[in-house]
Amino acid sequence: MDDDMSDIYKEIRSADRFILASPIFFFGLSAQSKTMIDRCQCFWCEKYVLKKPLPEGEYGRKGLLFLVGGMKKEIGVECASVTAKAFFRTISVKEHKTLSFLGIDAKAAILNHPTALRDAFEAGKGLVSV
Repeated sequence: MDDDMSDIYKEIRSADRFILASPIFFFGLSAQSKTMIDRCQCFWCEKYVLKKPLPEGEYGRKGLLFLVGGMKKEIGVECASVTAKAFFRTISVKEHKTLSFLGIDAKAAILNHPTALRDAFEAGKGLVSV
């Protein structure tokens, strides 16, 4: 298919840091996030069928996963994290950190979370360190 995903493929091939952020709906990533991941099946085929994994580059590849959900149980985070882990592994991201914030169900409620901004800032610093 020749669509906007072509640009995303180029970015995935050239980047060494990745941030995937999604609300949790019904224990999973958003449809938009999951669609993008599903469209990256070509990277899985390159890596596991053709034995041509994406190069890790000079600084290696790192990822950061942000998940926000209204529920208070960890099961949604666990389920969404498994999909993200498979995606990161497929695009040769060996290391990623997950930040999850639960019980966030109203618009802008994350702004009232006592540590979210600081946690995100620290995670971002860790992401850019070599």
